[in-house]
Amino acid sequence: MISKTLPHDRWSRPFADHSMSIFDLPEEIIFDILSRLPTKSLISFRCVCTSAPPLISHPSFTQRHLSSAADADRTFIYGESLDNITHFYSLRSPATYQETLKLQSPYNSVHGGYRRVAGSNKGLICLFDTNEYSSIGTLILWNPSIDKFKIVDGPHNVLNAFSHYVLGFGFVSRTLEFKVVEIIYNSKTKNNTVLVYSLSTNSWEKKEHVSAPCYLTNWSDNVNVFVNGFVNWLVYFEATAGGSHSYVIMAFDLDNERFRLLDLPRNIVPDCYSEGVKFDVWVMGDYGLVDSWKKVFVVSLFRLSIAPLLMKSEREVLIVMKGGRLMLLDAIENEVQDLNMRGAASFFRAISYTPSLALLHGQRRIYRRVNGIKHLQSSLLDYEPLC
Repeated sequence: MISKTLPHDRWSRPFADHSMSIFDLPEEIIFDILSRLPTKSLISFRCVCTSAPPLISHPSFTQRHLSSAADADRTFIYGESLDNITHFYSLRSPATYQETLKLQSPYNSVHGGYRRVAGSNKGLICLFDTNEYSSIGTLILWNPSIDKFKIVDGPHNVLNAFSHYVLGFGFVSRTLEFKVVEIIYNSKTKNNTVLVYSLSTNSWEKKEHVSAPCYLTNWSDNVNVFVNGFVNWLVYFEATAGGSHSYVIMAFDLDNERFRLLDLPRNIVPDCYSEGVKFDVWVMGDYGLVDSWKKVFVVSLFRLSIAPLLMKSEREVLIVMKGGRLMLLDAIENEVQDLNMRGAASFFRAISYTPSLALLHGQRRIYRRVNGIKHLQSSLLDYEPLC
């Protein structure tokens, strides 16, 4: 019962006018009411109400809030300037796609700032900071809605001159657990090793009897999608006569920690296009069933720079035009909306993001001021209210 684990004596406060307060209610009801509030409201409540922090910081409450649907999905966008020097992060409204929050990097790069987005789920974004010519780097779990992050020490001592790896990130609903999967490939032998990191235990585990059935090139060139508890990559399965490959979706179940292969729509060839002028967009209606694939629309724009980034609906898709302009395309009307963001086209990433309280007791950025300007100084453990 919640009443056995929460500090009960902090919740009963006498009032001179005997007016009803939320803290006069039973603890389980308070717990249920607050768990339905969006993250922003909880953080504000935590700042203005001295009795709130013990409850909102409690692991049982954080788990309940993760299971709720209190927050609307937003879109997290990462990009780099045209000169590849400046990184920018942005959260966009689910309704208008306009920027609601301009974010700052949670971490000062020590590898050259070649940053990649490995996934997002339940309020956490998985970033990997490296340089353009190496697989060695720093893995970061970041909650931008509460400005907290965690640096994950990786098992990268197993890498050698012939090794590279790919990453995936997601959330296991059954156990309320965040996990990272790392596949280390040996490009010389074509063998691979699978490791899984669990945030709850802060540890990596090598999967002794599990191996990836398909080969992936350097992970920075591959984008994964987390769906139905699976991390999914588009991969080639085997070489065929004539030098082409058989493409499939390789999926890793973060709960059971096993791989499976999913077929693509019949009679299509991924990446077979000329100068990026036409893309067929397909949706799998019933996860895992090849017959449930449905082509929803065609993106056909002469000045399209790279493949579409993200579907917003069955008619709208996020795209990057030549020159690095981020646009929202209505594929039915063939109309585009400029989202006022420009950068190096090949480095744009867009993923769904849902705010949460995950990593409430993570590290927080510490600033110093020089001539009135804030500069990122260091990152320290911080357990103070986020006010």
